[in-house]
This record gives sequence, structure tokens and C-alpha cells, in this order.
Amino acid sequence: MDQRNSGGAADRRRSAWPLQTTRRFYRIDRRDISYLRFILEAYDGMAVLTTRDAAKGIVRITIAPGCEMLVDDVISALARAEEIFIEPLPGEDANAFSTGRACADSI
Repeated sequence: MDQRNSGGAADRRRSAWPLQTTRRFYRIDRRDISYLRFILEAYDGMAVLTTRDAAKGIVRITIAPGCEMLVDDVISALARAEEIFIEPLPGEDANAFSTGRACADSI
């Protein structure tokens, strides 16, 4: 029996957990959008900031699997140090801004 390939078939049959990114929406001072983007990009592969509405300061942060706590820590530290104003927008979905349903009363 060839020992080089033992376990190969079992490895192919093993199903992996699907890794999914987390999306969170925030409202920040529009002057701080690029600053927050650069801070998040400094942590290579941790998160990506996308501007949804620059005039209103609405951004989406897409977080890599397993990095949610680190992003929370970074955002909390920046807010505590009063370097940025950031407000979470709970309950938003990815299509809410394109349909005009997101934060209609709160913005």
C-alpha cells in the first residue's frame, strides 16, 4: 500500500466550516473617514472600511473572521481617546442603503 496518499481521500471528504465576514455599519464624522480607514488598514487583513454615504458619515466595516474583538477594541480605544466620534448603526443589512430604508429617521 502506498503510504504517501493515505488520508488524502479523507481530507477531501472533510467539510470545512464556512468562514464568513461580519459587516457592521457606523456613523462617524465625515472628516474622520479616511483616518479610520488608514487605522484599520494598518492591521493587514483585519477589516475593510467602505464609505456608504460620505455626506452623512455612514460607513460599513467588513471584518475578517475571528477579528471581531480586535476591531471592537480598536474602535473603542479611538472613541475613548476622543480621536473620533463613532456611533454604531444596529440592525442594518447590506441592501438597506441602496433601497433607502437605512436609518431613515435617525440620520
